[in-house]
Amino acid sequence: MNKKRISVNKYLIIGIAVSFLLPVIPSFIGFAIKGIAPFGDRTLCSMDGFSQYYPMLENMADALKNGEPFYSFNGALGFNLWAQSAYYTNSPLWVLIYILPHSAQLVGINLLVVLRFCLSSLFFYLRLYDRHRESDVVKKCLVFPAISFCYGLSGYTLAFANQFMWADVVMLLPLVVLGLEKLWEKKAPFLYIGTLFLSMWSCFYLSYMVCIFVCLYFLYLAARDKKDIRYIFKRGITFAGASLLSAALSAMVLIPVYKALSLTLASELGFEGTLLFKYTLRGMLSMLLPFGKPSLEFSEPNLYCGLTAVLLLGCGAFSKEIDLRKKLLSAAFLVFMLFTMSLNLGEYVWHGFHYPNQLPGRQSYLFVFLVLSFLGSFVAASSVEKLILGAVSVVLCFEVGLNACCQLGTNVWASLEGSIRRYDSTVTELAEIGNKDIFTRVEWADVNKNNYPQQYSYKGVTYYSSTMSGDAYNFFQQLGIPKYAKNVSVYYYQSDITNALFGLEYVMQPDGITVAHNQYALPLGFVADKAVLDFDLYAKGKGDETQKALWLSLTGEAQVDIPAQAKVLKAHGMEITAFDTDRIEGKLVAENDGVLLFTIPYDGGWTLKIDGETVPLTKVAGYLSGAEISEGSHEIEMVYTVPGIIVGGVISGVGVILLCLWIIIRKRKPLE
Repeated sequence: MNKKRISVNKYLIIGIAVSFLLPVIPSFIGFAIKGIAPFGDRTLCSMDGFSQYYPMLENMADALKNGEPFYSFNGALGFNLWAQSAYYTNSPLWVLIYILPHSAQLVGINLLVVLRFCLSSLFFYLRLYDRHRESDVVKKCLVFPAISFCYGLSGYTLAFANQFMWADVVMLLPLVVLGLEKLWEKKAPFLYIGTLFLSMWSCFYLSYMVCIFVCLYFLYLAARDKKDIRYIFKRGITFAGASLLSAALSAMVLIPVYKALSLTLASELGFEGTLLFKYTLRGMLSMLLPFGKPSLEFSEPNLYCGLTAVLLLGCGAFSKEIDLRKKLLSAAFLVFMLFTMSLNLGEYVWHGFHYPNQLPGRQSYLFVFLVLSFLGSFVAASSVEKLILGAVSVVLCFEVGLNACCQLGTNVWASLEGSIRRYDSTVTELAEIGNKDIFTRVEWADVNKNNYPQQYSYKGVTYYSSTMSGDAYNFFQQLGIPKYAKNVSVYYYQSDITNALFGLEYVMQPDGITVAHNQYALPLGFVADKAVLDFDLYAKGKGDETQKALWLSLTGEAQVDIPAQAKVLKAHGMEITAFDTDRIEGKLVAENDGVLLFTIPYDGGWTLKIDGETVPLTKVAGYLSGAEISEGSHEIEMVYTVPGIIVGGVISGVGVILLCLWIIIRKRKPLE
C-alpha cells in the first residue's frame, strides 16, 4: 500500500511539474521574438495595460502604503478607489508587483503574465487528475499535462494577455468547477466556496460569467448523472447555499463595485430588442484554427484551444466507450455556448446586460474549458494504445506551443518600455510640486496622457476607467473637455476658468518643460453664490459658453473677471487643516449666506459636518458637491465612506461566521 501511494504521488508530482513548466518555453520564445522584457525592451503594459492597469496598480500600491485604499483624488477630481480596485486590481498576485522596486515593475508584470499561464495549466491539470485518478501513467504524466497546456495557452489567454484583470478568473475556473463536482458527488462544498470567493474578489466582471456558467454546469451534472429527484434537490440546496455564501464572503467588494457600476453610462444601455446573429458558424469555427489573427476588436470570439484537441474530441463522438447520453449532453452544452456567443441577446446577458466595447466574446474561455474538459473525459475513458496517445500528445503540445510562439512573437500588443518611462523625470517633478503642500491639484494640460495622475500619484483631472460615473463623463464633456474612449474617459484641456475652478495651482504646459503657476486656483472648498444651485449643465450646449455660465453662477456676477472674482472666492475658501483621502478638515469665513461648494464629485459617499452638525450634501452642476452655509466662521469636516461597504462588510462578517459553523458541522458529520 505504501509503495502504491508513493508511486501515485510520484506521477502526480511529475504531472504537476510538466503542466506548470510547459507554458514557460513557448512564452519565453515568443517574448524573445517580440523583444519583451526580460528578453528585450518591450512590455505587455500596452493599450489597456498601459493606459489603465499599470497606472491603477501604481495608484493602489501608493494607497495601500499610505493606508488610504478607499478614495483617490488622482483623476476626475476624485473617485471611488475601492470600487475601481474591485473591478481592475484586486488580484492577490499583484502583491508580488507591489514589493518590487519601481524600476523592476514592468518586467515583473510580464513575468506575472507567464506565471498566470502556468497556473492556469496547473489548475486544469489538478482537476483532470482528481477526476480521473484511475488513469494510467501515460495519461497522468503526458496526456493530461498536454490538455492542460492547451488551456494555459488558449487563444483566449494569448489574445487577452494584456487584460491582466481577467487572468485570475480564467486561472481559477478549473478549481471552481472541481469544487462544484465535489459538492455534487460528496456534498463537500468548501473548495467550491473558497475558489468562487477568490474569483469574485479578484474580478467582479468575469466572475459574473462564472456564476452563470456554474448554474449551467450544475444542470449539466443533474442531466448527465442518473440520480433521483431527492438527490438532485439536496445537492441543489447545498449548491445554492454554497454559492450565496461565496457571494456573502465577497460582499465587501461586490456591493460597492455594483453600486459604482450602476452610476456609469453603460448601466443605462439596454437590449436593442431585435434578435440577431453577430457571427456566422463558419466564422466562429475558423477561430478554432491555429496561427490565425487574434480577435481584439469586433471579429469572432477567441475559441482556439488546439486544432488537434478539437479533432481528437471529434473522434470521441464515435467512441463506444463513452455513454451516448453523456456525448449528447456534452455536445448540447458546447452548441449552447456557441449559440449564445453568436446571438446578440446572449452576448448582452453574458456581458452583464450591456454590450462590450471591443474585445468580443469575453466569456469564450468557458467554451475552451468545456472543450478541453470533455476531451480529458474522453481520453480517460479511452483504451487507445499508450504509444498513440503519447504521439498525439506530443503533436498537440507542438501545435499549441508553436501557435503561442507565433501569437506572442507577432500579434500580442507590446509597447517600448522607453515610451512608458519617457516622461518619468518630468512628471515626477510635477507630482513633487503637487505633493509639497497638504492639498494641491496639478495637471499636464492639452496632452493625451491616460491616467498620468494615477501613475505618478498627483491630484489631477485626467481619468480613464470603466468605473467612471456617467455624471463625471457628462460634466467634463459639457465643459468641452475631450475624451479618449466614449463614456469612460477624460483628457484635461485647459482654460482659465477650469484651471481656476478645479484648483489647478500648477499646470504643466504641452511642451513638457514649462510649469505655469496659477495664482487664481480656487481652494478645494469655497463659498459660492446661491445661484449655482440653479445652474443647468445642459442649457448652453458644450464648451466655452457652459464654462462661462458655470463661473458666473458661482460668482453671482454678469461678466467674467477671473482675477477679481477668484480673489473674492479664495478669500472665502476653506483652509485645510488636516487631510487624508477619505477625511478632510478645515475652516473658513463666509461673508454672506451662500453655498459651500467642493470640487469633489457627488457620489453619495461623502458626509459633511459644519460646526459639528451633519449637513446634507447636494449635487451641484450635475457632478460637484455642495451645501448651503450661513454667514460667519465655520469648522468643516468631510468624511468619505465607500457606498455599500458597511453593508457589504456586515454581510461578509456574517458569511465568515456561517462558514465557520458549516466547517464545524461538516467535521461532525461524515461525507455523503
